Amino acid sequence: MPEDGKSYADYAQNLSNVMNGMLFFAGFTFTVVAILLTSLPHPKALQSQLTLLFLTVIFYLTLFIAFSFLIRVTFYIEMPPLREHAEIMNALIFLTFLLIGLTFPLLFLLWGLTLLAFISGVIWLIYCLSIFYFVFTEKIEKDRKRRARTLE
Repeated sequence: MPEDGKSYADYAQNLSNVMNGMLFFAGFTFTVVAILLTSLPHPKALQSQLTLLFLTVIFYLTLFIAFSFLIRVTFYIEMPPLREHAEIMNALIFLTFLLIGLTFPLLFLLWGLTLLAFISGVIWLIYCLSIFYFVFTEKIEKDRKRRARTLE
């Protein structure tokens, strides 16, 4: 529960709804890229690769927003003390969000789009670093403050 003792259940539900919408759009974008890769007559053409790159950026952006909201929901709900099992599951969720993004560079490599695979790999690295820096460090700081309040 937040420091002021108020319930933010409605706000947490709204964040959860937005997160689910972003995950839906990420899945839709992934499907569009997969369909385009298999149906484009010339996937190595510049227009095709620019379109695929644009969709890749949209995919990473929606995943970043969804993961950010996933973490932020925990700021506004009352949570039980985490056990080791729950912390392992949270780490696996974090790892899954990172590894899902690696599928784009791998798909592009499978289709022989080396430059696009390299560029999307760089974008994936930026995505990983930004999730850790902007989202995960905020969560660590919030948990540290929560534990410090509990010990007082």
